Amino acid sequence: MASRYHWRDPKGRRTLKEIVKKLIPQWENGLYPAQSELITRVPDGEDVFCSMATARGGGKSATFAVPIIVLGEMARNPHLYPNLPVRALPMGLVITPTKGLAANIVRCILCIFSTH
Repeated sequence: MASRYHWRDPKGRRTLKEIVKKLIPQWENGLYPAQSELITRVPDGEDVFCSMATARGGGKSATFAVPIIVLGEMARNPHLYPNLPVRALPMGLVITPTKGLAANIVRCILCIFSTH
């Protein structure tokens, strides 16, 4: 049996970058380093609590949406990502101050999912 590696390992980080590039090509520059650092913890099974106070476009939504998107891709194509921890039914809990913001977040995630 091949040894398992973690998302926070260099190979896991490269895989994350490749999946984001494949699924979200409009993000030409990929993830911000702070996003990548947080995102790699989620699929490794760590609980993450993050409170971000950044301006619009600072990457807050991507920080919680990308793990769900990445794990969804892996659940659909596990043969492409051997030896990385994966969840069959990825989900996340996001607390928002308004229903409008929550609806917008869901709409954005569904848009990305519907293209794949």
